[in-house]
Amino acid sequence: MRQRKDSMRKRLIIFAAVMAVILTFCIAGCALVGNSSDSLVTDRSSSGTTNSGTIAKADYSSMTKSELEDVLTKYIDICEKLSVQVEGLKQVVAEAVADNETNIGVYASTLVDSVMNLTCVESQYNVGCQGTGFIITEDGYVLTNNHVVEYSATVIDPSTIRNYGLFTQYGYKNVSGVYSSITAAFDKESKYFANGTIYNLQFVYRDPDYDLALLKIVEAVPVGEEWSAIPFYSGSVKRGDEVLVLGNADGFGLSATAGIVSATGKTFTDSPKLTFIQTDAAINGGNSGGPAINIYGGLIGVVNSKFVSTNIENMGFAIELDKVKTFISDAVADQTAKGSSIFVNYKEIGSSGTITTDTPPVDTPEEEAETQQQAA
Repeated sequence: MRQRKDSMRKRLIIFAAVMAVILTFCIAGCALVGNSSDSLVTDRSSSGTTNSGTIAKADYSSMTKSELEDVLTKYIDICEKLSVQVEGLKQVVAEAVADNETNIGVYASTLVDSVMNLTCVESQYNVGCQGTGFIITEDGYVLTNNHVVEYSATVIDPSTIRNYGLFTQYGYKNVSGVYSSITAAFDKESKYFANGTIYNLQFVYRDPDYDLALLKIVEAVPVGEEWSAIPFYSGSVKRGDEVLVLGNADGFGLSATAGIVSATGKTFTDSPKLTFIQTDAAINGGNSGGPAINIYGGLIGVVNSKFVSTNIENMGFAIELDKVKTFISDAVADQTAKGSSIFVNYKEIGSSGTITTDTPPVDTPEEEAETQQQAA
């Protein structure tokens, strides 16, 4: 709260300074024009001065046409310069006011129909997990981490079982795969389904190297009625930018934490294909796969992990957006190659707050071959 007050105080100081600059321009402009016109009158006649030596009021009626045109030209030139300066300063003030009025916390409420609490179960091995996913397209594609939907378990290896009468000997093996049951819920009531908020998610594609997975809601509802997609931010992310983390923290449902971007472009040896945003926003178990949102309501990263140590505090990481886009392109290409074309048409949003573009569809193998043939 103190930071918000300090920010407001700084912006008020900026506003006052801007107004002072505008006033100075106006006074300087008037003085310049007044001096210019009075000097013309003084040059024409010595009667243009008083006994005290001050310049008398300009007598425009005694000027020639060329002199009047010269004065008018100077007025116009000054007004044009002032107009440009004022418009620029107005833009600065407008942006400062808009920044001050924007509260990143509002997205914790407005995106309640975009962030999903995931529950994964593999009954065969009696394992499960909880995590987070979020809607990226209006037709229900969901993005999350690969480690959220992938199970790993140690089970008895049937091939090692040996029965020796009084005792049985056996060994173990490690098994892994995608959970056979992935369901999700919003922190709101459903308009269409009797079971309230439970949705079944179909696995589409995953890549352990990117630690990302693409899912799709099975239930069909009218577009825009049951959920909304989070747009991808099209601008650059800088150190110090505000960030909001949304997710199913510790399996207790949707929660929000806020902080800033501590750094960008972080890399780790165990994830050579990835770069990360570092943030001091609190990240807890269950947040994995959730969105990191900026002040414009745009996605800037996918929450992935954090450092845990007695000498480390508030070092959380989200996969940067350019890597997310690469993963999505790979997913579309993979499904197309398998003969199951998909279109992941996510939206993008800029600093103006205007949602701008869809992602272009990827060509099918037949279309790509035709294009190459035409190019040849």
